[in-house]
Formats: sequence, structure tokens, C-alpha cells
Amino acid sequence: MSIGRLWRTVRHLTAEQWVFRFVCRGQRLVMRHHPEFSRRRIDRAARRLPLPDPSSDSAVAIADIVLQLQMAVHGDSYEGAPEGKFTLLNRDYDFGGVEQVSWRGEFHEGNNPLRRMNLAYMGYAVPLLARGRAADLAAICALVKSLDQQNAWSAPGVFRDVWNAYTASHRLINLLSALALYRRAGGQRDAASEAVLLEHARFCAAFIRANLERDLQFNHLMKNYVALSAYAGMCAVPPAALGLLQAAVPKSIRQNVLPDGGQAERCPMYHVLSMLDVRVLAASGLFPETWQPALDETMARMEAALPVMTLADGEVALMNDSWIGEAPRADSVVDTGDTPPVTRIVDTGYVRLGQDGDSIVFDCGPCGPDDNPGHAHADFLSVEATAGGKRFLVDTGVPTYTAGTDRNASRSAAAHNGPRLIDAEPIEFWKSFRVGRRGYAGELDLTPPDGALITAGWQSGYAHLGTDVRRAVCLWPGRGLLIADLWRGAAMTAETRLLIPSEWAVAAGSTFSQDGTDLSAQALAGTLSAPEDAAHWYRFGVERKAHRLVLQPDLAKGEARAAVYFSWSPDAVIPDADVLAGLFVGLATAIPTAG
Repeated sequence: MSIGRLWRTVRHLTAEQWVFRFVCRGQRLVMRHHPEFSRRRIDRAARRLPLPDPSSDSAVAIADIVLQLQMAVHGDSYEGAPEGKFTLLNRDYDFGGVEQVSWRGEFHEGNNPLRRMNLAYMGYAVPLLARGRAADLAAICALVKSLDQQNAWSAPGVFRDVWNAYTASHRLINLLSALALYRRAGGQRDAASEAVLLEHARFCAAFIRANLERDLQFNHLMKNYVALSAYAGMCAVPPAALGLLQAAVPKSIRQNVLPDGGQAERCPMYHVLSMLDVRVLAASGLFPETWQPALDETMARMEAALPVMTLADGEVALMNDSWIGEAPRADSVVDTGDTPPVTRIVDTGYVRLGQDGDSIVFDCGPCGPDDNPGHAHADFLSVEATAGGKRFLVDTGVPTYTAGTDRNASRSAAAHNGPRLIDAEPIEFWKSFRVGRRGYAGELDLTPPDGALITAGWQSGYAHLGTDVRRAVCLWPGRGLLIADLWRGAAMTAETRLLIPSEWAVAAGSTFSQDGTDLSAQALAGTLSAPEDAAHWYRFGVERKAHRLVLQPDLAKGEARAAVYFSWSPDAVIPDADVLAGLFVGLATAIPTAG
């Protein structure tokens, strides 16, 4: 353990996070070493809560929101749950029946419990029970009983996965939503099975209330509050024990949603998930005089921000810990079809350029909140892009959350489409979610060349090595994309890596084709390599082939310059030397924002 790295990590934590880091760990130790006493304590708290009514208007409204999410996650696989078959983060598991489900078995995830957590979320129950079949209700009832029986609180690690408060929050929302949809579908009433689900949800509510994730905060703590709000909203009278929500929820929203509407952890995928959470809060109907105006205003900001992080193919850019399939498509939750040619969310740090099917999303903001940047990647000044609605510059994505070589590589600067220094990192990553030293980024104000849409930015991730890094991005809709990179300072072992998905077949040299569209890449400054074999993870853990281009800059007088032009139209005009020189002068003289 490096004392310096540890200090660079923890010095950003707030006093509240420090206090609850000890409180939460202490509570988990007590629960593990005194499980019977702890369960009785939670059970007593649960008995004081009224049972929710899954037939209430708020329950049905919440369930419809949750169904949209769970159809995106489990829409192709939920029918197998009654037979003990599940697809968890793109891996199939067949336990041979609900009685044989092993909740904490081997899920091919190393030291990260994400698949075990996904199984215990029980999101598959939502579309399953929406069918209104009594056999499905019996199967979910059996799964709930199995989960309770197999996961003793004395078991090592049980509070990291099955009985993690974040997992319990998902499970509470999913079980109550599933039951609401079952009743709406006219499913045969089974008082005994329904009671199992309701009692488990009530126990989860008491468990979450006693184990709020005030050490981690951000999306975890917000999910805790959303679950408790859903529960309270389904009760005839909101429970007094959940009265903390009136003040806690607005505080959590202010932490998670930035003034420009972006999600504070700067993950487009989590932005969509957080939007759905805010919709659940609104559907709960709690505290309408105080919550509703703020929720309406928050939702308006978030809906306006999402198109800035969405490409012309209707999916979000995969910056930081984002992947496809964990949330509904962006264009299914907001209208992204009429986005202006240039849009930006300054606090979040994204700029979108686009027209018709041509678009780019440019990352020029912080890697995340300083007090919890766990989902950060070193994607400063990185871009993703589409031509004719087809993505041709892709982010590496997320192969795993498990600490180790693959996780480190996927978070590194080498894995992203940004300018970098070789053998150096702009962010000090360690373990799965730790961040020590970290750089920052911001937008630069540059004049666009004729006919172009432009954005530009700087990053300070290599300032400790004496190097300043800047990038300009120019899009000529319907024609081409120019990326120009400038490094200035002491360390000049630089390069730019660009990742093209294998759907674009290599035609010749640095020319690619897909469905009748030809895409060519040409170095205007520096030297462009031939395409190399590479990989990316569009969906979590699912490797797909890709082509990597490496652009080596020209070196002169303490500067390194690189520029590449992608064209996909016969009308494309290669930017001339004057255009390129003007961009580099602009990059060199632009004044960075503070950061």
C-alpha cells in the first residue's frame, strides 16, 4: 500500500463520508457476528411499518417506470426464471430449477459481486409477473424463500452482494412493482405467495433504513432513498419511520444532478438510470407541495441534458462506466431527434456536435465528483462519433468490474480515443473503483473553420509531468470529421489512439466500409498506422472485435502535433494547411477555464 496514493485518494472525502465509513462498517460487523440479534432488530423495525398496497395508483405508476427499465435489462431472458435460468450481465446461467439456485456461487466475476447482485435484484420478476400468470408468482415466491434461506448474515461477504443495501433497494422496488403489474394484469390472487413478497419488501425497507449508504453516497444512497420512497408511496399513510425522506431526497438530488442537468458521476448510462429514479420519486406522490416542483424542474434539466450525451444512433456515448443494455435506449426515454447542431452541458463536461446521422460526443469535463470518482475512466478529450447513423469511433466500454489487468486497461488513457502520453496516466487508478491523483478538463473557445461545427478542450492530467494537452474537433456534417491534437511541454512521447468497430470492414489501407458507406482516415499532421486488431465491450463483458488506428505526432520546438481527417462523402474536402495551422494557433493561444 502506497501511503501517498492512499492520501491522494482519501483527502477528497467529506467529513460525513469519513464518519459513516466507520459507522457502516461497524454495523456490518455487528450484523455478521450477531446475526440473530441483528435480524430480530430489523424485523421489529419492519413490523412497525405498514404493508404497502400494490394495487394503489402510485404503485402502478411506479411499476410502469420500472417495467421499462427491466424490459431493457431482461427482455430477452426473463421467461427462463421459473426454470432457474437467468442471463446476468450477458452470461447465461442454468441452475436446473428455482430450488437449485445458488445465490452466492461462481458467477465468473472474480473479486467483484456484480452478477450475484444482479441475480438478487430480482429485476426479471417485473416483466415476468406482468404476464399475470399464477405459476410465475409461485416461482418468484420460491426464489424469495430460497434467497432468505441460503444467505445467512453470518456468511462472509453476504453484505457485499445479496444483503448489500443497494441490492436490497433494487429488490424492494422490483418485487413491489412486479406484484403491482401482476394484479393489474388480473393474475389469480394467491394470498400466501403475495404475503411472502410483501413481507420481504417490508423487511428490505427496514434493512435499508438501518443501513443507508451514507459512506458511498451518490447513486447508491439515492437508490436507497428511491426504494424507501417507492415503499412509502405505496402505503395509505407514509410511515413515520421514513419521514427523513422529506429532507434527504432533495439533498440527494442536489448531489447527484448537476446544475446543467447532468449526472454527477459523468456516466451517460447512469444518467438514464438516475432519470428513471427521479421519475419513480415523482410517481410516489410523496410531499407534493415540496417535492413536486423540484422534481419537475430536475426532470426538465435531466431530459435536456441527455441528448448532449447521445449519438445519432439513439444510444448514449459510453464514457466512463457506461455500456449498452443496462438502461433503456436514450431515445426511448427522451426525444433526441431534434437536437441542435451544437449543444453542451458545461458542468458535466460534454459537448455534442451533430446534424442528421452525423454526430460526435466530446468529453471535456471532470472524470467524476472528487468525493466519489469510482466510475471514472481516463477518457479526457475522448470522442465517439457516427457517420450516417453508424458509430465509427467507439469507446472501449466495460469488460469487467473485477480489479485486475482488464479493469485497469479499460480505464486507462490507452483504451480511449483521446490524446495521451505513452507510459503515463492522467488519472491514478487502483483496485476496481479507487482514484488517487486525477486531472481535470474543460472546453476551449475556438473559431470554427468555414462550414464546420467545432468544439475544443484542454486537460491537466499530465501537468505533473510538465505537459499541457489540448484537442480541437471539427465536424462538417455529411462530409467529414477533423481531430487535431497538441501537446506542449517536457514529455513528448505522445500518441492518439482511435478505435473503430469491426462492423466497419477494412477495405484498403485506412479505408473502411459498412452498408455502402465508405470511411477513410488520413493523417494531416503526424503519421497514421495501418489498422491493428483490437477489441471493445459495447455490452458489459462481451468482447467484440475492433480496429485501432495509432497516430504518432510530429515533433518540433517543444510541441507535438497530430491531426487526422475522417471523410465519408464524395463531397468531402480535405482541410488545407491554412485551416490546420489556424486550429493549432487557436489551441496554443486559447485560455483554459479553471480546473
